[in-house]
Amino acid sequence: MYGEFFSEIVDSLTQLLFYFCVNHSKDIIMKTLLTLTLMIALTAFVSHSQQTTTSLFAQCMFDIQDQGEMQALQDEMNANPYVEMVRLDYHTQRALILTHDLSQLTEEEFKTWFGTHANTVYCVQIGVRGTDAMNPYPFQNCQ
Repeated sequence: MYGEFFSEIVDSLTQLLFYFCVNHSKDIIMKTLLTLTLMIALTAFVSHSQQTTTSLFAQCMFDIQDQGEMQALQDEMNANPYVEMVRLDYHTQRALILTHDLSQLTEEEFKTWFGTHANTVYCVQIGVRGTDAMNPYPFQNCQ
């Protein structure tokens, strides 16, 4: 798809360059080449910047009564290569995790991140950052 597009651009630029070489002075040719080079570089930069990876959020409620265990779990989650940020709140028993380099995450997979506390996780919401709305706390109709 992109190869065809860039091939057409190169053909058009070649024809334009030939036209200028035959009909114009060196100064105009150099300015044109500089302008075309900048345009190509800008196009390449824009197309590269649009290729972003999906970032997800996951939030839930949990039941971990030992604050030391919860802190150890948070440290363990931070070591996960797909986790960008972890917030486990002892007082509200709520978790918020932001991911990177991860295009999808199932509820079952998410719960495994809680290790031995996976069975205490409930009210899980997983969504795409910047697209899906996060449920506000306190969660409604959640058990």
